[in-house]
Amino acid sequence: MNNNTNIEVLSKLRNFICHHSDFSNALTCIDECMQMSYLNNRPIGSLLLGEGGVGKSTICKLIRSRYKTYKSIEDNMERLIVPAFYFPVPSPITIKSLAIRMLEELGCTDHKGTSEQLNYRLRILLKECKTQLIMLDEFHHIYSSSAQKNKTSENVANWIKTLADETKISICLVGLPNIQHNLFIDSQLARRFSCVVKLNPLTLDVHAENSTLIPFLKQISIYMLKNFDIRFDPEISSKDLSMRIFLATSGYQAYVMQLVHQSCLNAMNNNRLVVSISDFHEAYASKSILYKPMTQKNIFQLNPSQITEILI
Repeated sequence: MNNNTNIEVLSKLRNFICHHSDFSNALTCIDECMQMSYLNNRPIGSLLLGEGGVGKSTICKLIRSRYKTYKSIEDNMERLIVPAFYFPVPSPITIKSLAIRMLEELGCTDHKGTSEQLNYRLRILLKECKTQLIMLDEFHHIYSSSAQKNKTSENVANWIKTLADETKISICLVGLPNIQHNLFIDSQLARRFSCVVKLNPLTLDVHAENSTLIPFLKQISIYMLKNFDIRFDPEISSKDLSMRIFLATSGYQAYVMQLVHQSCLNAMNNNRLVVSISDFHEAYASKSILYKPMTQKNIFQLNPSQITEILI
């Protein structure tokens, strides 16, 4: 196969999702907030926090896929049911732009009218579409310096609080860790978003059972063999290779996946289905791809003792 074909084949790798402990905990917490809000008719909001590349958006997309939009016939009328929706907030963010994006997620293309009219239309549609969960990604955008100057961030946060109170819908705000500090200046907002879930980079301790990187790599190995007939030699979850991957990526899930993807692509472009450490070296050395290394040394060419010394 040529290079373009290999890229197309490996594009399926984007469907890989690993349910490591932190990931599964985040899914459970957000789902519980949604269920309790619905059952108690009282909105319980959540914060999903973490640096870029730790899997926050992946969690949101997975939850959305679990609660798919569908059409229902009620009173001889076809209705669009949207149990949950997710989108990155627009930047710069305003109450009107946020309302418009929500209306779009509910199938409304009519964006005419004042902010008050859009707000009214939004509340009607949220009820008609039986929405139970709203996930707003990249929410840290509301705390940009320009937003702080004109109090946009405070106005948007209060608007979201009011929206939750009036609709009884659970809202999950997703973004960088500074969201919590900025939101919790207001005690009412702190109370509305009492469930705080923090995602961290994958961890590595080859002697500890609670490491998350090795289970993650094991699931990648199973996935690659099942879907692409690709193997790793040495095994990707081995002590030596897992330490090198950790050094190259600092455990950030997005960078781990990027490194694996490029390493597999290197092997396939050379007509091999066995990925070697030289493929990882070539992927890591590629100047067109950025990782998050813990050292400036050539990680995939160091001997094992050198790797161990860096990690100690």
